[in-house]
Amino acid sequence: IVSVLGTLNFSLFVFNLIPLLPLDGGHAAGALWEGIRRLWARLRRRADPGHFDPIRLLPLTYVVAVAFMGMSVLLIAADIFDPVKIF
Repeated sequence: IVSVLGTLNFSLFVFNLIPLLPLDGGHAAGALWEGIRRLWARLRRRADPGHFDPIRLLPLTYVVAVAFMGMSVLLIAADIFDPVKIF
């Protein structure tokens, strides 16, 4: 049981690192993008471009959240109604 729980925990950790904004990986990707922009500006001897505004990506966040909900509904329905026996 401990092995199964450990595997589940690790799988959720890896899934959470996917670079989509509702997940933690999306926030890490935004921070990396801000660092790349600052490094690029520093190499070109320009002013600091400022902070990255993740609020501008909220429409993408909504799309990803709706896709996750749709996949959840589809998978729950596939568990309840066995699609192999239906067809």
